[in-house]
Amino acid sequence: MIDKKDVIRILEEYATLLDLKGENPFKSRAFSNAARVLQGTPEDIQELVRSGRLTQIKGIGKSIAEMISEIVTTGRSRDFEELKASFPEGLLEMLKIPGMGPKKVKAVWEKLGITTIGELEYACKENRLVDLEGFGAKTQEKILKGIELVRKYSERHLISEARSIAESLYRQLQQLPEIIRMEIAGSLR
Repeated sequence: MIDKKDVIRILEEYATLLDLKGENPFKSRAFSNAARVLQGTPEDIQELVRSGRLTQIKGIGKSIAEMISEIVTTGRSRDFEELKASFPEGLLEMLKIPGMGPKKVKAVWEKLGITTIGELEYACKENRLVDLEGFGAKTQEKILKGIELVRKYSERHLISEARSIAESLYRQLQQLPEIIRMEIAGSLR
């Protein structure tokens, strides 16, 4: 079952993808704002969709409300999936690097054809980013340090995220008649 955190994550990622695509900044900002508004809303997302009260929340217009309703009722958004599929997978990973926002990721992708963190690291070591507008030797150095950080902490997960995944699996496995008794165990516990 989709919860508010899932919807917020999709809205934020959609806003980022719109920025990467070069869409109107007001459109991406509207999705970011809607995610922030949802985060501060104490009401249950399922109930808001069921009652049709999403558009009554300031910052959530008709089209965003439709997307949220689709996510909550079907577990996915066609618009989000189509937009996400139009980008190489590695571009979203590059956004995790400190200092690499949508504009910089878009620049290295369009100007140098870089689509992965590995390619970005190689380009930095070859000083290929220095000539790009908005980049320089210092930025290149910061990107290399950011790549190190991403790699260092990629194996670690926030306990809140791990718990959410574990609880979701727990609920799904509970439905199986073969399961008699079950506990969340291991590193999470």
